[in-house]
Amino acid sequence: MRIKNFFIILLGGISIFWIYNFFAGPESINYIVAHKEKLLLLVLAHIPTLFLDTLAWKILMRKNYLGLLWCFLITWISQTAGKITPTGAITGEFVRIYLSIKKGMTTSEASSTVIGDLALAAFSLLIMALLSFLFLFYHAENLNVFQEKVRYLTFSILILIFATVGFCISIRKRFMKFFLRKFPRILKLNKEIINNLIKFDFELFRLSFRLKIVFLALFYRTLGWIGGAFEIYVFFLIIGVSVDFIDVIIIESVTGIIRAIVFFIPAGLGVQEISFVVVGNFLGLASPVSFSAAIGRRIREILVGVPALITWYKLFSNKKRIN
Repeated sequence: MRIKNFFIILLGGISIFWIYNFFAGPESINYIVAHKEKLLLLVLAHIPTLFLDTLAWKILMRKNYLGLLWCFLITWISQTAGKITPTGAITGEFVRIYLSIKKGMTTSEASSTVIGDLALAAFSLLIMALLSFLFLFYHAENLNVFQEKVRYLTFSILILIFATVGFCISIRKRFMKFFLRKFPRILKLNKEIINNLIKFDFELFRLSFRLKIVFLALFYRTLGWIGGAFEIYVFFLIIGVSVDFIDVIIIESVTGIIRAIVFFIPAGLGVQEISFVVVGNFLGLASPVSFSAAIGRRIREILVGVPALITWYKLFSNKKRIN
């Protein structure tokens, strides 16, 4: 497993170097260096996104297990963990579940709200991607789904559609409970684990009927994606490049959906950079400009992530329970 993760990270690093060498060059770095004193603005621009993601998760909780501040801190830490761990973005969700349980939530409640929030994040991303797709088809001439420029995006959207629909059906039909009860010997799980999984399945099932809460959380998640686009817009303002806000929404949604498909790659290493350059070129941005935006996103992840790791250590490393 370690060798596999090493090669994934190595390939991601090679991809970034290849993009830099063939598409961007030193000019993209010059954009960053020339405006380095303003890069802290990216941290401020990220706060609305982080808050909206927190709010979407918080309102899914049936009881006030966690205050808004703790939800914010755990979301902040888990999103960072999902970007730095070798197992990819999904690890961040396990970190969120773990820290929630450590703060007093039940296992079933923590798991169901986190997985439900993850599904809503995917669904809101799908909405953003579909709207971006429709905008491109409406405004771009001679564009079809089989063109090389949009083929992979079309494929990614279709995968996300099938995955989202499949997830919703599995929750309403309680497929997990069926398999756990029908094939316990094949799964080779003890009774305690089976009971916890059945509770988790029931919590998700019950959550699926709280439609007002679900749609409100979906609304906040969608605003969160728009907030992510706003971060890109702020970066372009910092480096003095004029773009339309709809363009940065397209960049955010397309890169987000591609990263969602390759969630197993740590931080989307290489994938995010390629997406920024390809989508940026499609929208008329020069490769150095697009690649500098990808670097700006990485810088923001570092500026936000390092304090998150320190906070994680300070608040959760002690054996004593933090109240």
